[in-house]
Amino acid sequence: MSETTGNTLVLNFGGYFQLRMATDPDPTDDPRGMSGYTFALPGEPDFDGLLHLQADELGVCQREFGSDGFSPRVGVTVKSALRSGVPMPALEGARLSLPNARLVERNGLVVRNDFFALDPVCLRLVQGGKLLLERVDELDPARPGLPITEADSPMLVRRQPKAWQMNSPEVAAATGLPNPPTDQDLIANRLHRRDCLIELLERTTDPVQRAALEVRISELAIVRRWWDLSQETPAGPPIDRRAYTLALQAKGWNVELNGPVRENTLGGDPKQPWPLAFWLGGWDGDALAAYMSGSLTVPLVS
Repeated sequence: MSETTGNTLVLNFGGYFQLRMATDPDPTDDPRGMSGYTFALPGEPDFDGLLHLQADELGVCQREFGSDGFSPRVGVTVKSALRSGVPMPALEGARLSLPNARLVERNGLVVRNDFFALDPVCLRLVQGGKLLLERVDELDPARPGLPITEADSPMLVRRQPKAWQMNSPEVAAATGLPNPPTDQDLIANRLHRRDCLIELLERTTDPVQRAALEVRISELAIVRRWWDLSQETPAGPPIDRRAYTLALQAKGWNVELNGPVRENTLGGDPKQPWPLAFWLGGWDGDALAAYMSGSLTVPLVS
């Protein structure tokens, strides 16, 4: 949680977002998924590759989880707000969104250093159906609208995570995993989800829904890289990404919003940057969702 200094508004937020995107070795713009471990299943629309922070956004497709208690539901909201150090409970529950944002990844098809660069960046804050704040960030303020394919290294770095952490206690605390999480905890989570979906399959009669559940059940059974004999451990083959990403954390995003302010009912200073700092973690490849936690600091007009 961030702290305030001076005349500022600090919004601390958290919650799950959805990202429906193909995974390596599929190209990231594959609309359905074929060779990776994420798929647009029977009855679901094509992937759109966007970060959806709210469940009612066009493109969100939340799956059923049966009796599983560990079922991420999409919704990133303000958890606490401080205006010059004074709590503002009226802003708690306000909804954040990043319209049309993507985590740019080339899957090795084009050799560039834009791995997981966030683009475009437009932060929107809504409370009770009313737009409170909206500001964009430019890769280069001198060249508004510059596409990321023309960005240089410093421009990309400010839009990227700075570090990755396996078995992150911070992710575990946010998502309800045993803390600190172990590989066995993560494997057990996936196998429990699989058991819940097997029970759900037994109650399901619709053939399209059954086909989708069968794919998910098959994927959840893969918790170790059984084909990776060169790195086998005493416990067996290495843990697979279908399991270890549950506690994987990408941290250090810190984007100082520098572009036009499109809505400003809370009195932010448009002449100063608004730091947006956050981490992403707890990727659930079955739900196509992960957790987001961070803060927005808005310098206020005196």
